[in-house]
This record gives sequence, C-alpha cells and structure tokens, in this order.
Amino acid sequence: MKRFFRLCPSSRRLSAALAVLGLLAGLAILVLPVEAAFDDHPILALQPFSPGLAGAVTEVDCGVAVGNLGRRADGLSLYNLALDDACRVAASRRAFTAVAAAGVIGLLGLIGLTGSRPPAQLREAA
Repeated sequence: MKRFFRLCPSSRRLSAALAVLGLLAGLAILVLPVEAAFDDHPILALQPFSPGLAGAVTEVDCGVAVGNLGRRADGLSLYNLALDDACRVAASRRAFTAVAAAGVIGLLGLIGLTGSRPPAQLREAA
C-alpha cells in the first residue's frame, strides 16, 4: 500500500515551520558580516594629536556580529579605539535585530500553534 503525502499541510505544521523559520532567520542575521563607519566618532576629533591618523580609513568590515560583541582593541591608538567602539556598536545593533526578528517570526508561529484549539468546555460538550 502506497502512502501519499497530503498536498495541504495542517495549520499546526505550518505554524511549527514558521517558528523554526524565525530561529533560522535570527541565526542568519547574526552570521552576516557587519560594516561600520566611524568618521564622525568623537575620539577622532583628537586627530591633530595623533600623527599617523590623518589618512586613516573610517569605513571597515568588522566581520561576524557574534565575534565583535566581546572583542577589545588590539592597540591603544585613537584609531583602534574608535574602530573597536564602532564595530561593537554595529555588532550589538545586529544582535538586537536578530533577536527581534527571531522573536517576532517565532512568536507568530507559536501563536498559530496554540491558537488553533477550541476551549476545553467546547471539546467536552461535543
């Protein structure tokens, strides 16, 4: 006897898939590289006091958001401090966005999972 798949999945399966999709969307957002521009950073106003900072690049690719959340600057120059601060701020914004996206999409899926049942009194009366 062959078993055929239903072409129309149940609403519970679709809701569960939506909840899983929300988690995957949050993880995907965290894995994307973070770019930061820090040309208006307040510490760069001290450029005249740092001789090697005149031609520094102020738009960089910081890498993965998770790697930048706890990282500290390697050097103590004004450029490294501004770069580290800009990358950390951009990474934290990306992490907040990932948590918000996963939460909203996942919550929509969970609402669909729990909202499709009738109340207990109606089930017992039927």
